[in-house]
Amino acid sequence: MSLIKRTELKEDVLTLFFAGEINSTTAGDVETESFEAIRKHQFKTLILDFEEVSYVSSAGLRVILKIKQKCDDVHILNATLSVYEVLSMTGFTSIIDVKKALNRVDVTNCEVIGSGYFSTVYRLDRDTIVKAYKKDMPMEDVERELNMAKQAFVLGIPTAISFDVVKVGDKLGVRFELLDSVLLRDLYKDHIENFDEYTKKYAALLKKINTAESDGKSLPSTKEIWLKKLNKIRPLLNEADADKLSAMMNGIEERNTFVHGDCHVKNIMIQDHELFLIDMDTLSHGHPIFEMAALIAPYELFEETDPHNNEVFFQLNRETCTRIYEETLNEYFGKDDPEIKGKIRLLGHLHMMWWTLTYNAENISRLEHHKEQLVKLLPNYNDFNIGI
Repeated sequence: MSLIKRTELKEDVLTLFFAGEINSTTAGDVETESFEAIRKHQFKTLILDFEEVSYVSSAGLRVILKIKQKCDDVHILNATLSVYEVLSMTGFTSIIDVKKALNRVDVTNCEVIGSGYFSTVYRLDRDTIVKAYKKDMPMEDVERELNMAKQAFVLGIPTAISFDVVKVGDKLGVRFELLDSVLLRDLYKDHIENFDEYTKKYAALLKKINTAESDGKSLPSTKEIWLKKLNKIRPLLNEADADKLSAMMNGIEERNTFVHGDCHVKNIMIQDHELFLIDMDTLSHGHPIFEMAALIAPYELFEETDPHNNEVFFQLNRETCTRIYEETLNEYFGKDDPEIKGKIRLLGHLHMMWWTLTYNAENISRLEHHKEQLVKLLPNYNDFNIGI
């Protein structure tokens, strides 16, 4: 009986899926079958998937070593704990990249406490939530988000404490500890009488994020990200408008302070009266104006062409979302400044054009609307200085 259940070749990556025990009885067949598969395919990277391998003996280790000697770029994925311990104790983890199997989490019948374009957050139990990605998020992107969250946590930004990467169905997820926590959105929804209290906390969290210093190296530059957004929509603008926007954006001061990039009330939870972030994949470093320009999109700009978007996405009506956005900005800046808000809105329309072109390009009416609004606002400003 073959221990290689199937092979899979994607681009330059060949994956061999094993099952059973690789011991003195089966090692010879495993070696023959592995080298036959290697001979048949053209590839650069070889992955040995051990998710269904229950045991590896010394004879099996010798087969793995022979495969490593034959192929330079070899990785072992989904090693069970017992198999990983054998590979670790014998030194194989120092010569081959070995990844442990991910714990599987069943979210059937779990409470959905938040849902966005890329992920859904479930309450597993009183102490734990899991953020399950909707799309095929690569492991390196998930690990990048976890690393950024850890960096932010060390620097004093309140983030949920992540346990591990898990499998939710056939997609990846991240498990967090958040004891007795609720979404900030739910507090606005169910206790609107405490609106001012929540808004003060919300603005204070944004300030804490936007004044905390990163190392300026391990996070991407917010300005560079937004200049790429401009480059993507540039063909839709006339040359003069595109050049003016480019000059205005290049004039924004570079900073090493954090920009969350998606800090709306569905990405914030509250525990013991303290706010925590649960989504860190958009973290970067740069000027706070980019934070506000990203925030105006979900609160106000989607609603301009998609009535009731606020009720669908936030489960809050348009008036409440506008009030949250406007009063949070007033609290953040210590004043209600139309010029500041106009500059933020201008950048927000740029963001909406980019988002639509990237994720919903068939929505021509939305694209044209935000282009029209951007072109209308642009003559009013010559820079993005907002005085902070």
